[in-house]
Amino acid sequence: MSESAPDWAEQLSHLLDRAPSAETLAAESDTALIDLIAATERAKGRLAAAQARAEAAFWDAQIREQQRQGVPRGQRGRGIADQVALARRITPKQASDEVALHRVLLGSLPRTSELLEAGEISEYAARRVAENVLVLEEEDRARVDVDLADQLPSVTARRAGDLARARAQELDADAAVRGHQRAVADRRVSLQPAVDGMSILRATLPVKDGVAVLKVLTEAAKTAKAAGDPRTKGQIMADTLTARACGLQSPDDIPVEIQLLMTDMTLLANEEATAWIEGHPLPGRVAHHLALGVPTLPSPAHVAADAPAPPPEISSAARWIRRLYADDRTGDLTEVDPRRRLFRGQVRRFILLRDQRCRTPWCDAPIHDIDHAHRFADGGTTDADNGIGHCQRFNLVKEMPGWESTVDPSSDDRPHRLTIRTPTGHIYQSTSPLLRRLLDGEDGARAEILSDETVDLDDASDPSGRSSPTTADDDRPSDSEGLPEARTG
Repeated sequence: MSESAPDWAEQLSHLLDRAPSAETLAAESDTALIDLIAATERAKGRLAAAQARAEAAFWDAQIREQQRQGVPRGQRGRGIADQVALARRITPKQASDEVALHRVLLGSLPRTSELLEAGEISEYAARRVAENVLVLEEEDRARVDVDLADQLPSVTARRAGDLARARAQELDADAAVRGHQRAVADRRVSLQPAVDGMSILRATLPVKDGVAVLKVLTEAAKTAKAAGDPRTKGQIMADTLTARACGLQSPDDIPVEIQLLMTDMTLLANEEATAWIEGHPLPGRVAHHLALGVPTLPSPAHVAADAPAPPPEISSAARWIRRLYADDRTGDLTEVDPRRRLFRGQVRRFILLRDQRCRTPWCDAPIHDIDHAHRFADGGTTDADNGIGHCQRFNLVKEMPGWESTVDPSSDDRPHRLTIRTPTGHIYQSTSPLLRRLLDGEDGARAEILSDETVDLDDASDPSGRSSPTTADDDRPSDSEGLPEARTG
C-alpha cells in the first residue's frame, strides 16, 4: 500500500538528511563511489517520475476547482503552472512547458514513463521524447512509444529526441510540417547575461535564415581579414552583427540608453562597485567608461599597451546622465503623487530600476507592466512602495481567484518586500534586488540612469510604456490552459 504524499515527502527528506558526508565518502572504495553515483542517477529519474505524477494530479484538481468557481472556459488553466513554478523555483514559462510535457508523458507514453519510473532513462530524455510527439495524434504517439522503448536506455537524451522526431515525421508528415510552421511563427531573439560583463544574444530562426546570417558575417570577416584587420574572425563577426543591427559604423557608437544603474561614487570616483545595465551585472570601471564615453572595446593589436587612452570625446554616442535621488534611509522616491492611477515619469523609472526583472519569485522575465500590489480600486496608492514590476504573464495570473499580493516598504534593516499568496495558501516572498542590497552605502541609495530622453514627473505620455525586454523566452503568456499549441490527448 502506497503512502500519502505528505508522509512520503517527509520520509524522503529524512533519507536525504542521512546522505553520507564528504568525509565518509573519502573513506569509501572507488567501486562503492561509482555504485553510489549510478544509484543517485537512477533515483533522480524515479523522483522526476513522482514529481510528474504530482504535477499532473495538481493540474486536474485545479481545473476542477476553477470550473467549480465559475472561471470562464478561456481562462481555465491560468495560474496553475505558475504555482508549480513557485514550488519548484523555476520560471513560469519553464513550468508551463514541463507540466504540458508531463501530461503527455503520463497520458500517452506508458513505456517511456515506465523507463523513467524505473530510473532507466533521465528526466531530460523522457522530456525530449514527449516534446517531439506533441503534434501527433494519440495513436501515433503510442506507436512512437513502443518503437523506441528498447532503444531509449542506451542512447543520450539528445539522441532520444532525434529518434522520436524522426519516427514522428515518418508517421505523420503533415503534422511535422505543421510543427515547423508553428516553430517559424515562434521565431524570436533573446538576451541572457554571461560572465565577465558579457551577454549571449540568441536568435531562434528558420534554418535557411540562420545559415544566411552566418554566411554574411563570415564573408564580412574574410573581407576584413584580407584587408589587414588585426581583429580575430570571431571579433569581426560579432562587431559586424552589432553595427549592422544598430545601423552604426562601430559598436562604440551605440547610445547607452535606460537603466545603467550605479552609485554616484562609481560614476565620479571610479569606485569598483558592481553596476547594472538592464538587469545585467557590469564591472564598475566598465560602467564608468560607458558613462564618460570611453571606448569599451580593447585596443587593436597594433596599438601599444601603454599608449595613452583616447579622450572621451572620441565617441559620438549620445550619453545623458539623469539621477533619481531617493530617501537616504528607505530608498523611496520623493515628490511622488500617490493619488495617480498610472505609474508614470520618475516613479515608473524608479520601480523599473529597483525591480529590474519581474518580482514574482524565480520568474526573471522582463518587466512588462508596473501594477499596484494592493489594487487601486481597493484603495491602493500609486507610489514606489505599492508599485510592482511584473511580466505580462503574472499580470494576468494575479487576477485569478485565490491570488493575493501584499508589500512591506523598505526600512532601515531590509529592502522592499513583496509577499504572494497562492490559491493553495502557500506563501512566497521576493525582495527588491538592487537599491538596498547592492547600491546602498552609508549615505543611502542613489541611482544613476543613462538615458537619451527627458523624464518629467508630470509626463502624461504613453501610460503603458514598457521596458525594453532583454529576454523574450519567459515573458510569453501561455494559451488558455498554459499549454503549447499541441494535441494533448
